[in-house]
Amino acid sequence: MYRAVLTVAATAALVIGGVTPAVAAPSSGLPGAPTSVQVSGSGDGAAVTWSPPRSGATPTGWRVTVSPNTNQPGRGVDRLPANARSDRFGWIRAGVTYAFSVRATTSRGTGPEVRVRYTAPRSTTVAQSLFALDGTGALVRYPTSGTGAPRTVTAAGTGYTADDVGNVYVPSADRTAILFHPARGGGARVLATGLHLTPDLRSDVAGNLYWVDSVSGAITRLGLKGGSVSTVLPSSGSAWTVGRDGTVSAFTTTANGGTVLSASPQGTVTTRTVAAANGTPIGYFVGLLADGTGTLYVDYRAFGGSYYNGWWSLAAGSSTLQQVQTRLAYQYSATNDDSLVLGQSGQWCPALSEESPVNPCVVDHTVTHLWSRTATGVTKDVATSGVLVRSNGLWLGAADRAGDLFVDAASGLWRIPAGGGPAQALSTAQWSRLLVI
Repeated sequence: MYRAVLTVAATAALVIGGVTPAVAAPSSGLPGAPTSVQVSGSGDGAAVTWSPPRSGATPTGWRVTVSPNTNQPGRGVDRLPANARSDRFGWIRAGVTYAFSVRATTSRGTGPEVRVRYTAPRSTTVAQSLFALDGTGALVRYPTSGTGAPRTVTAAGTGYTADDVGNVYVPSADRTAILFHPARGGGARVLATGLHLTPDLRSDVAGNLYWVDSVSGAITRLGLKGGSVSTVLPSSGSAWTVGRDGTVSAFTTTANGGTVLSASPQGTVTTRTVAAANGTPIGYFVGLLADGTGTLYVDYRAFGGSYYNGWWSLAAGSSTLQQVQTRLAYQYSATNDDSLVLGQSGQWCPALSEESPVNPCVVDHTVTHLWSRTATGVTKDVATSGVLVRSNGLWLGAADRAGDLFVDAASGLWRIPAGGGPAQALSTAQWSRLLVI
């Protein structure tokens, strides 16, 4: 089933400018031009709506496009079933003028297009949400601003994911169906059945869902705009991840790097054997993250007894792992659309020294630096305080588009502001599977 949004709750602008009507009658056997084509926007999204043609053959589907299509899954082309009357695109940037086109399709060809334009206001603010599981498995939604009351989405949220509208998707208890919880609230409904799910759904900016098939081990996709279930990659490797742009990658580790199998949003599969520039062993593979530009970040634990976890970046299309140069620190880690974000302590001890029963090393675990690095290598470092990071290890948080970092510390849930300053306590409970979207 296609992704049906498509009512935008708080519309920032409505533009029906530059509509290109169908001038000539369609060729015999082809559908006419769609009617009442409109586009509305809110935050970083835009929704296109339309009505059927008044003439020509009955449509069997729709082709909807956006241009420019930077970071759009499928290069900004959506193919929807005949009953679709709306489509939604994320990753709409303030101040950029976008052209959206809608065409009816049949097995004999496509009808005339109707085009509309939309410019997101430069004053647009994107309202994102923080999702997290509490100790009972309930899924709770927080505003990323740090103000406002949290809301429980469902008491059974294990394995959930969410899209950029705030709709939530959860595996059923028997792992054979996906349950859909609308952003606007209300009861859940069954989205798809007959599946072999693992409790680890993931999503991209277009709202497509991904999981590892519990029978075949393949990374599987449910295209919410196209309605089909398909295999993306044959295996999940040592770890797998989905970028916000829809790039799916499976990493199989080796002593000095690994093999990366990636599927582009258009379905092109590539294989890369990756290693450090000098080819020397790096450490023990621990974790994998992705941003929205095709960049992967690989965490390795250093050989020996230090247990230091450091990040290496792998640019889109590259086979060379580049070490992310930063201080030795205990740290929380996350990615957002275009950056790696780290909350780092000002002091650090190797694990062997810290855990020594004779003369243990005692240092301050306070996060004093909020450090970030974009995919192009631009770094930022601001001072912060108030939250303690755990000892050596990989501790994943979540980051919003502004660069705020959300972490589950021993003392509860915290927000570290992108601009620096004291961290903000959100809850004293323990949380897991943090997601900002």
